[in-house]
Amino acid sequence: MPENGAPPAVVFRVRFGKDAFTCKGRLVREGGVAYAVVEEIPDDCPFPPDRVRIEEDDLELKPGDAGTPDWYEYHGFIFIY
Repeated sequence: MPENGAPPAVVFRVRFGKDAFTCKGRLVREGGVAYAVVEEIPDDCPFPPDRVRIEEDDLELKPGDAGTPDWYEYHGFIFIY
């Protein structure tokens, strides 16, 4: 977790039909369940929820660059129907 107490950053991909979108957010855990709380989405991404459940097995911790905190990359897809 970052030193300032904020939840760690997470980058994840959303699929809608044939299109894929890269989104950014914060990783939070509640009651043993991991969620990505959405902070940034592409303008053309049809993504209504404010948070999505993710599988912790598909998370990879990435080192931050030059003073930026570590962050997570989610290797799974979140499907929107």
